This record gives sequence, structure tokens and C-alpha cells, in this order.
Amino acid sequence: MTISSSSRMEILSDLMSELIEILRDRQGDIWAAIVRIASGKSATIAIDDTRLYLQAEGGQDLKIAITEADPEANNSFESTGEALRDVMFGRSSLDKAVASGKIFIRAGFGDLLKIRAVVASVLAEATNEPRLQNLWERFEREW
Repeated sequence: MTISSSSRMEILSDLMSELIEILRDRQGDIWAAIVRIASGKSATIAIDDTRLYLQAEGGQDLKIAITEADPEANNSFESTGEALRDVMFGRSSLDKAVASGKIFIRAGFGDLLKIRAVVASVLAEATNEPRLQNLWERFEREW
């Protein structure tokens, strides 16, 4: 069964929104780091052939708008669904996926280190957070 690009965009947008809400609800160090890194910034992400534009504004009440990406915009993050699944389910590390080119992140060195720390923390939290585990399973099913 082929899924239309608009359906894939909706699925990815829903998954991203759910991830943001889970992390916001937890309010801990991970959310504080996301607020510091993302506030006032934007990114274009591409998973397989689906691209979204994320714009973050505000402090602790960070609002993240998710819309269709401009076709001419450079991607800030690129990955395949398979590479993400490998990282989410522990079959590969983020470092290995980036080093091998399976995941691409366009950021300055300082931001790259911060992003790495947040992703590592989210992955570690997933072992104790059923909502994150459910989100990973939903990604596995729907993507």
C-alpha cells in the first residue's frame, strides 16, 4: 500500500507534536535543554521523502509550529525511517548513524553537542516512560 505524501506529512507532524507534548509534560532537564536550544530557531527536517518546517518561539512555554517545508529550503536534519528506528530501538547509536551518514544534522558544533545530549537523554528516558515507548511503537507501525 502506498501512502500519499500529504498523509506521510500528517503522520510525521502528528508524531513530532506528540513527542513535543510528552517532553513538555515531563518538564525536567530535557525540556529545559530543548527550550534553551530551540527557542527562536527553526529547522527543516526530512524523513525519507517527507519534509517539515519547525519554528520554535517562547521560553518555558515554548510553542513549536509545524508546517510544510519550503521546497527550496536546506534540510537541517535528514534521515531515513530505518535509521531512526535503529537509533530508537538501540540497534545503532546516534553517533554511529551520524558518522556513517545515515543521519545528517546541520548545526554549529556547540548546538550539535547540545542536540546529541538531548537525544541521548530522550532515548534513556524512553526505557522508563511508557508514552515514549508507545510513540516509538507508533512510529514503527505507521512509518
